[in-house]
Amino acid sequence: MTRPAHRLTVIALALAASLAAMLTAAPAEAGAHAPRKPASHLVGTWTTASDRLMTAIGGQTVRMIVHASIGGAGVRIRLSNVFGAAPVTFKSVHVGIQAYGAEILTDTNQPVTFGGHKSVTVPRGRAAWSDPLPGKISGGQNVVVSLYVPANVQGVTGHDRAYATTFLSEPGDYAADETADGFSYTSNQWYFLDRIAVEAAPAVGSVVAFGDSLTDGTGQNNDANRRWTDYLYHRLVRLSAPRRMGVLNAGIAGNRILHSNVGPSGLGRFYRDALSQPGVRTVVIYEGINDISRGYYTSAKPLIYAYRKMIKLAHSRKLRVIGGTLTPFYGFGTWTEEREEIRQQVNRWIRTSGAFDGVADFDKALRDPEIPEQLAPAYDHGDHLHMSDAGRRQLAYAIDLRQL
Repeated sequence: MTRPAHRLTVIALALAASLAAMLTAAPAEAGAHAPRKPASHLVGTWTTASDRLMTAIGGQTVRMIVHASIGGAGVRIRLSNVFGAAPVTFKSVHVGIQAYGAEILTDTNQPVTFGGHKSVTVPRGRAAWSDPLPGKISGGQNVVVSLYVPANVQGVTGHDRAYATTFLSEPGDYAADETADGFSYTSNQWYFLDRIAVEAAPAVGSVVAFGDSLTDGTGQNNDANRRWTDYLYHRLVRLSAPRRMGVLNAGIAGNRILHSNVGPSGLGRFYRDALSQPGVRTVVIYEGINDISRGYYTSAKPLIYAYRKMIKLAHSRKLRVIGGTLTPFYGFGTWTEEREEIRQQVNRWIRTSGAFDGVADFDKALRDPEIPEQLAPAYDHGDHLHMSDAGRRQLAYAIDLRQL
C-alpha cells in the first residue's frame, strides 16, 4: 500500500510546478538572471616584437619611452625573458609619463608590483605581467618604464631598432627618480619590456601589424613616432570611442616569414607576437619582401603556403586577417626581374584568392603610376625599398577601417 504524501511535500511540489509554469509562460525580465557580462577586458596599447640582443645590462637602471595608442585604466606591463639564458631579476620597476627626455612628469612615476611584490624574477623562456596600476593613461601619451636590473645579464631579450631613445643610468637604482640626473648613456633599443595593456570596454579590441622593417619604422627620425602604425592610430582616434582600437606594432627589421635570420621566422613568431596579444581582433600581415629580395625562390608557392598557414592559425582563434600587398623595390640592390615576377605573383594571390578577410593594397597606394615596379618618388625614403614619412602615412590610409 502506498504511503500518503506529507501535506508539506504536496504544497512544495505544487509551488514548484507553479513556478516552472510561470517561467515557461513568461520570459524573465531582461538581465534579471542573465550572467553578467564583463565590464572591461585587457587590451594592448603598445607592443614590440622581441629577439635576443647581443648586449649586456646589469647593476643599473634602464629607462624606456614608449608611445601608447589606446588609453585606459588598470595599466599593466609585461617583462620578457623569452630569449634569455638564465633567470632575470628586476628589483625595482616604475611607470610614469614623460616630461622631456629621461625626465618624468612630477607625481606620475608609480611603483609596479608583480603578484603584490616590488621585485620579480622572470625565468628563462618566460614573461611576467605586472599587477594593474591605479589611475589612467591617455591615448598618444609617452609612457616611461624604468627597470632596475641588479645583476649582470648577458643576452638580453629586447628589440634592436626601437627608433626611440632609451636611457641607461650610472650604477644604481634610479627607477623611482623622476629627474634625469642619474642617466648618462643612451641607446636605440628596448630591453625586456614587450607589452603594455589597459582595461577597456568589451567592444574595444586591438589590431596587430605583423611585418618587417617597413612596419618596424625604418626611415623615420628617432623619437618621431612616424611608423605607419602611428598614422593608423591617428585615424582610429578620430572615431567614436567604441570603434577605437589599440594599435600594436609587431615588426622586426630584416625579418623573413620562412627563415630565421633577423629574429625568429615570421611563421615561428606569429603566435607569440600577433595571436596572443591581449584583446587582439585583427592582424594585418605585411611581410614577405625580404624572403623575395634575399631568397632564391622560383615561384610564390612557398610564401603562399606560409600565408595560408598564418591565416588558418588566426581563424582558429576567430581573428580577422588582412593581407597587405608587397610594395615595389625596383632600384634596391637586390632587385631582379625574376624577383619582381614573384612579387607580382604574391600580390595577385593576395588580391584575388579570397583567403584573407580583407586586402590592404599597399602596392597600389605607393607605386609609381608610370613605372609600377618602383615606389613613387614622394614615398621613397631614398633606397627604393623603405618609405618616406609620406609613404608610411600613405600605408595607413590604404587600410579600409571598416575591415578592422
